[in-house]
Formats: sequence, C-alpha cells, structure tokens
Amino acid sequence: MGGTDLMDENVNRYRIGLRGKKWWWCLFTWLIDVSIQNAWILHKKSGGNLSQLEFRRDIVKTYLITYSNLPKRPGPSAKIPDAARYDGRDHLIIPVANGMRCAADNCTSKGRTQCLKCNVGICVMCFASYHNK
Repeated sequence: MGGTDLMDENVNRYRIGLRGKKWWWCLFTWLIDVSIQNAWILHKKSGGNLSQLEFRRDIVKTYLITYSNLPKRPGPSAKIPDAARYDGRDHLIIPVANGMRCAADNCTSKGRTQCLKCNVGICVMCFASYHNK
C-alpha cells in the first residue's frame, strides 16, 4: 500500500464522528483528523511509542486540562473603578429591554435592570450590596 492508502486507513480508524448540517463540516473534521494523523507519524519517527488512540487521548487530555476552567469574564470592577462604584452618588437602577447577568458576586440571575452610573446588569436584590463595601 502507498502512503495515501495508509493515511486513509489511519484517518478512518479513529475518525471524528460529529455530524452537522453545514456542507463544510465534514471537510473541517477531515482536516483535523489528517493533522492529528500527521502529528502521530512525526511522533513515531521521533522515537515515540504511543498508539494512535493513545496519542489522540493525550491530545484530548491536554485540551481538557488547559481549557477546563474558562477564564472569568471581565468583572464589573474592570468597567468602573472601585472609587466610583462605592461613592454612593448617582447610582440609579433602571430597566433595560434585554436581560443582563447580575454583576454581583455569587449571583447568577439574569435580570432586566442595570445601574445607570456603573452600566452593569444588576438585580434589584443585589443592588445595595453591590454598591457597599
């Protein structure tokens, strides 16, 4: 068998099995499969002894460890300095058309109100505690 036949065999052995409605999705997953297969061949030529399945599992483990905790989005302190946040002047709660997540710590609600001065989404229950130290 030639190189192309071996590549096709190796790619089809552990093919990515996602299905989508976009026409380009199968091309995209094939490119990923071929890239992993080429990296595995380079790994073997450099003296590695992992099977292709173990190599793919190591790649997945690396990505899961690296990206298991998503970086925290910039918090409200990045939008307004603490001095202005805690000054106690001109903080008004106003309604907004679309829902915004509450900027207070330990609150996961999505409300339709925000602070006019801070320009962050804040629920009515957390408004006072958000603006007090």
